[in-house]
Amino acid sequence: MHYQDNYAEPKGSKQLAGARRAAELILGAFKEIGIPSPVVADLTRIRQQRCWEKIAETAKITPKSICTYMISVRAAINYAAVPQVIKLDGKDHEVQLLDGSVPVFCNEEEIADHVGGIVSKPRDYIPTYQDLGRWIDSIEEEDDFRFVVIMLNTCARNEAIFDLDIAKQVNFEYGTIDLNPPGRRQTRKRRPVIRMTTNLAGWFQHWNDQKPIRQYQDTVEKRLNKIGKPVGDGGTKGVNLPEMTCYTLRHFMATNLRRASFPVSKEQRSKWLGHW
Repeated sequence: MHYQDNYAEPKGSKQLAGARRAAELILGAFKEIGIPSPVVADLTRIRQQRCWEKIAETAKITPKSICTYMISVRAAINYAAVPQVIKLDGKDHEVQLLDGSVPVFCNEEEIADHVGGIVSKPRDYIPTYQDLGRWIDSIEEEDDFRFVVIMLNTCARNEAIFDLDIAKQVNFEYGTIDLNPPGRRQTRKRRPVIRMTTNLAGWFQHWNDQKPIRQYQDTVEKRLNKIGKPVGDGGTKGVNLPEMTCYTLRHFMATNLRRASFPVSKEQRSKWLGHW
């Protein structure tokens, strides 16, 4: 609850939903193995392995999904072991719930060994320009279209696009975009300063909105991810590109940067994509 209320909730609905689901699964698994009121010290490696088995058995989810939820558990434990400043009744309070963290194991291969599942593979699917065009033509919501335009012009991660504030992050005079909002600390998923394409500058001026995308991230992502699905399987457009999702766009751009007829070095691509 400490992690949900003071980190996941302010970060947005997607982070909050993941944290809640992780808490629900791990607490339910502990009850299944006979520990109805677990404490942090109960997160031994053996008990974590038994929890994976129970989660796979009851929730019917893949090792990859179990790994993702265990990462949320680890984040919550680590968050509680570091002093945090939270607001209570309008005042700042420093809180540290744990003297130290404990290891939380999130290796997908290890999880797969225990639950009998398979390890996920990277997505190799890259749409053709024609397929991408058909997919874009099927977009109906303005926020969905704006997300795609910004993604194709920046290669930014999804979260960076939804955080984008034109007035604070875009410099029209110098033609740059700082994908890291003022006040946000850089993380391993680095948000670089990049050159703004003339195409995107034109769209920004056409939209004339300080916040180009106003709907929740998961709302936009869910709609975009449904477009390519077959009719009757959640899809409604009949585009029939089941592997096409909003995450495919960044992969599409990174691949085509490597294929570009003009030289784009590995270092340039890495900086643009925020890998270092």
